[in-house]
Amino acid sequence: MSTHRGQHRRFGSVRQVGLLLLALVLVASLTLGVARAGDTSVRRGAAAAGGPLLGVNGNVARFKSQTGQASTVHHAFLHWEQGLSWGSPFAALFPALGPIPMLHLGTEGRNNVAEAITPGGIAAGQGDGYLVALNRAIAVWNKGIYVRPLGEMNNSKNPWSGYRANGQPKDAAHSPATYREAFARIYVILHGGSTSAVNAKLRQLGQPPVQGELLSNPFPRLRIVWSPLAADVPRVAGNAAELYYPGRGYVDVEGGSIYDERLTDTAPWQGLEKLYRSSRSHQKPFSVPEWGLQVDDPAFVQHMCTFLKTHPATEVAAFYESNPSSRYDLGSKPKSRAVYRECITPLAGPLPTWAAGSAPKLIALKLTSSPASGPAPLDVQFSLAARLSAPIVHWQLVFGDGTDAEGAGPPPATVAHTYDLDGTYEATLIVYA
Repeated sequence: MSTHRGQHRRFGSVRQVGLLLLALVLVASLTLGVARAGDTSVRRGAAAAGGPLLGVNGNVARFKSQTGQASTVHHAFLHWEQGLSWGSPFAALFPALGPIPMLHLGTEGRNNVAEAITPGGIAAGQGDGYLVALNRAIAVWNKGIYVRPLGEMNNSKNPWSGYRANGQPKDAAHSPATYREAFARIYVILHGGSTSAVNAKLRQLGQPPVQGELLSNPFPRLRIVWSPLAADVPRVAGNAAELYYPGRGYVDVEGGSIYDERLTDTAPWQGLEKLYRSSRSHQKPFSVPEWGLQVDDPAFVQHMCTFLKTHPATEVAAFYESNPSSRYDLGSKPKSRAVYRECITPLAGPLPTWAAGSAPKLIALKLTSSPASGPAPLDVQFSLAARLSAPIVHWQLVFGDGTDAEGAGPPPATVAHTYDLDGTYEATLIVYA
């Protein structure tokens, strides 16, 4: 598909509406025509073949200059609603994180709000608008993508954790049982399918139905990652990682994060080994979506190299992080950086076939408006035409003024809309194959 970033400019004394038209097609994110004002042209259970996929959070180019790694996976941490109601839209974000994006979904809100939604709220359907939008964006991307909801849930530093640092449990909305329910709902909605099939799965979970049409994002293209910290923090019985496990039917890839905080190699490797064995018992691929070090400890990096060589079901390992202001950055760790370049970088596997995606062939896609500009309020008649080599299952016309129209199947021939205020608006036609 496509997506759209709306543009709006106030003209001041000139009372006029101008339209910028974009016709964008599913998958290819292909801009076919731009009309300005007055212009109407408008493999489950196995690691990646040949070695693990290597990734990083932060500055990919900086990390390549440090380690020689051409990162296949680019890890990004999203707060709730980011990519939908604020921040770079999914359509711009996903390509920037290619070849394979890894999205961590957290419950923090915009402007560092500590908690925009609780796991209980997610399980009750209060976050469905965001999840439905992400479902559609993943379908439009139509290439390999990892989504990592509420990672390190056994770490009290995270608002979605069930325990406080002092070892006391939080309320029912944050309990491990509620976390399992929230994770399962995220899994079902993001993988999508027909509304009836999705709601049948949610009924089995004892959860309310989802509102809105979903698209299908099957494994292996979409890979939902469940990944606790290798050591429970706090280390109390109720906060054990396995208590947060939602069930193998709601996980595509298991994993664990591991960090080295002091010399020499004091990281919780036993915990990571336990998580790996668990993934094998569930017949799931393994991942290390976060690993990093606060000190210059080449022994830790060498240990990770050995782990990746001897644990072949590990399909991805992403370093945290490449950022000159971060204590985890390799810029201040020359010994660790050297071992990474010599041992980790050569392990990289190639881009797997499931990540490549397949784009439908374009036959026709066009969006025109009449009139293209004029005084506000302006009644505009949009003419739409869309034909792909694959069936169009959904269309959306984003008007650029904060409103849109959409429906199932191919788009209608015309859509009418009124622009009430002066400005320049970017209208976008989106079709989903």
